[in-house]
Amino acid sequence: MFKYLAYVSRQSHVITDKDLKELLRKSRNNNSAIEVTGMLIYFHGSFIQYIEGKEENIDRLYNKIAKDKRHQSITELDSGYSKKRAFSDWSMAFKKLQKDEAFEILGYKNLETEKLFDEENKLEEHPALSLLDNYVKNL
Repeated sequence: MFKYLAYVSRQSHVITDKDLKELLRKSRNNNSAIEVTGMLIYFHGSFIQYIEGKEENIDRLYNKIAKDKRHQSITELDSGYSKKRAFSDWSMAFKKLQKDEAFEILGYKNLETEKLFDEENKLEEHPALSLLDNYVKNL
């Protein structure tokens, strides 16, 4: 049985493409070492991430992410257990999403990143979960 967890967070400072590449390189190495798989979407200063693996590894990793100074306003979107991994071949799939792609996925013309942190959103209708779901369906 694998634990999965999805969260959204805001970047705490400007992150360049070079910073993103380095973050992905380190994440992929670290995730491989602890057998964590998943995916990361970067959208206009926000991270939407899905991770899966052994429960203790997911809990430890999420606690580490929650303390990481590059993140702020971390919001857990969903978590649970699955018999099968969704990203068994990917230590960390990645997508830098542009506004026009978000519009195609969600149907929001002016999706503001604030909507990702809107506490009024019900989790099953949360825009970040829609982005994750669409990304997985279009792999």
